[in-house]
Amino acid sequence: MKKLFDHFNEIDINLHEYEEVEVSDFEKAQLKKNFKQLKKGHTQKWKKGIAAACLAIGIGATSLVGLSYTSFAQDIPFVNSIFKLFSEDKHYGTTLVGYDEFAEPENMVIESNGTKIAITEKLLDSKKLYVSYTIETDQDLGPIILMDGSFTFNGAKDSLFNAEHSIQKIANNKYAGMTTAILPLSYSIKEGTFQFNIRELSNPENGEVVQGTWDFEIYAEASDTYVQTVDVPKSEKDNLYVEINTITYTPYSFILNYKQGVHNELLKEKYNVIYSELLLKDDLGNTYKSKFNGGVGYLDVTDYMITFGHLHPDAKTLIFTPVFHFKNLDNIYESVETMQLDDIIVDIER
Repeated sequence: MKKLFDHFNEIDINLHEYEEVEVSDFEKAQLKKNFKQLKKGHTQKWKKGIAAACLAIGIGATSLVGLSYTSFAQDIPFVNSIFKLFSEDKHYGTTLVGYDEFAEPENMVIESNGTKIAITEKLLDSKKLYVSYTIETDQDLGPIILMDGSFTFNGAKDSLFNAEHSIQKIANNKYAGMTTAILPLSYSIKEGTFQFNIRELSNPENGEVVQGTWDFEIYAEASDTYVQTVDVPKSEKDNLYVEINTITYTPYSFILNYKQGVHNELLKEKYNVIYSELLLKDDLGNTYKSKFNGGVGYLDVTDYMITFGHLHPDAKTLIFTPVFHFKNLDNIYESVETMQLDDIIVDIER
């Protein structure tokens, strides 16, 4: 995949083709943020694509009159991608890197009670729908916003496992958000319509609330996927086990469904919380960070789903290392004890 710098260098921009218009604070913030990050990673001389873009931005200026943002963004990829913004967010880790290349643009805007929410992008990986959006309010709701919003699939109640919202401030009274709607962990779909119903935005610092009605219907088709059914022995130790069930490959990620079993009565009596995590590397030595998507348990068995970032194209084998964590409720953030099981080795099917 080409670096962003290389994409800019290939763009032939004629400034005379664009209309001069006033650009909003939100647009300035998005442009300046992207170019600041771009320049930070490259100390070499900027070529004509970068130079033209900098002229349009007027970095450091308090007011900006330059290229029409809509037409400019169409010519320069990634400038206004909220997916790219959240690929560097600690909530998602690095699991969203590269998603912006596959996200589909959306253009739905609803204004209610002085607050405008605009859906900008969507991406369905067959198990989760990612939706990006901007929020513009008539009041400051602090550095982050909490959202009271519900997601349903095809209008069915309780049709999703969970929905996660992450919203951050990017300019005065302007925010960028990413919501992940997670289907039931065993589900996989090719297409469908999701209902995104928002009723409240709040400032967690002072409790200030904006109420309204923002109802979106979002149709999405899944990216190309391949599901590998994993047929390798489970990893077991001291009546604990981890078993990998399926791996779903997409062009930008791979999703793991696995099962853990806890049949050790002594450990269950000693600890309030017992759960497993999977450390992962491939045969080339690359390591992968993951995003936990949830788990459903019954008695001693729990099914989990986690998403990893882009799989290296030359990797042939995945090496999973199960680690069990044992915690007590009086200190849920720190493991009292850990136990590592034998590696689970899976040959990649492509």
